[in-house]
Amino acid sequence: MAERSVEFFSAGALAAEGDSHPRVLIVDDEAAILFAYRRLLEKDGLEVDTCSTYEDAARLLNGGPYLVVIVDIRLVGTGNEDGLEVLKYARQRQPQAKVILVTGYGCHDMEATTRELGASYYFEKPVEPSVLLNTLRLVRANAGNGV
Repeated sequence: MAERSVEFFSAGALAAEGDSHPRVLIVDDEAAILFAYRRLLEKDGLEVDTCSTYEDAARLLNGGPYLVVIVDIRLVGTGNEDGLEVLKYARQRQPQAKVILVTGYGCHDMEATTRELGASYYFEKPVEPSVLLNTLRLVRANAGNGV
C-alpha cells in the first residue's frame, strides 16, 4: 500500500465550546477500517465508539448523543445492505447526528437511495483520511453555528 499524506486537525478545530470531546460512532465489518478510523479520529480529540453489526449499532445509538455516525452500507458479506438499516435507525433515534455512508460497492442509484433515507454524506471506499477529517471539521463547525 502506498503511503499517503494525511492532513490532521487539532482537537480544538473539531470541538465546540464546552464540548471538548464530541462522539462519533463507526459501524463497519472490517476490523482494519474500525482500527484505522478510530485511531485517526481519536488523535483529533474525538470520542469514538465502534461496532460491526446492526444490533450493536442500535444498542449504541440508544445511548448518549453522537455528532456523527459513519457506517458502511454492507456489514456482513457482499449481498446485504445492513448499513441502510443503521442509517434509518440513526435518523429515528438521533436526528441531530450527521450520517456518513461509505461503501466499496457504490453507484449512482445507491447514493440517491442513501440521500433519500437521510444520509448527510456518501463516500466510496477507499476514503482518504483528509476527506474524512475535512468532513468532520465541517460538521463540527456547522454544529457550533447551530446549523
